[in-house]
Amino acid sequence: MKIFSLFILFFSITLTIQAQDFIVKNNDDVIRGTIKGTDYFSVFISANDEADVILPAKEVKNFFWNGNSFVSKGFANGRNFEYRFVKVIEMGTVNLYSFGGGTLVPEAKEKKVRFRPSVGIGTGTGGYGGMGMGGGISIGGGRSSAPERPAGAPAVRYFIEKPGAGPLQEVPMKAITDDGRKMEVRSILLQKMADQPEIRAKVEAGTDFNSRDVIEWVKDYNAAKK
Repeated sequence: MKIFSLFILFFSITLTIQAQDFIVKNNDDVIRGTIKGTDYFSVFISANDEADVILPAKEVKNFFWNGNSFVSKGFANGRNFEYRFVKVIEMGTVNLYSFGGGTLVPEAKEKKVRFRPSVGIGTGTGGYGGMGMGGGISIGGGRSSAPERPAGAPAVRYFIEKPGAGPLQEVPMKAITDDGRKMEVRSILLQKMADQPEIRAKVEAGTDFNSRDVIEWVKDYNAAKK
């Protein structure tokens, strides 16, 4: 009975550790603790639930928070190149991400906090650490401004990539009413997934091209590629 109780205790501790938020830095150090928010330009974590740390996207490979994975991607902003976090929606032969949806960093983010090197654990990246970055996309605005939001457009923006087959591309979907925009989304999706006949047929027959449909098509495509 004592051995069984120890096993249950060990199992519970393991589950707690696995469920903990974490950040993987560019040097592969891992910071564990409680992530308090992100504005997609930086991430705010209470490292080991003790020291508050704020890290910009350019210093981070990825992080795991509230059951979701976020990765750092490079975007062109005029003549500059900046890094922003995108939320992973689907990962596989084709990757689908979202950006935006509101500022999630609390007011405490404004405090000056320096990173403490001793927090790093120095394990491998795991997860999505080895992903390459996309390029050639301008998503507008500097760090101090909110993501560009044309009249009638959704706050959340979606991006798709097929590693080895071109850069990250924005997919202007959700609540699409303009036929020209629908044709643009159809063309982007066919570039990425036309090699699967069933998926190609669904995309060609599509009429709404909302986020729900596109996410489902990408999932089906990746499943067929396994």
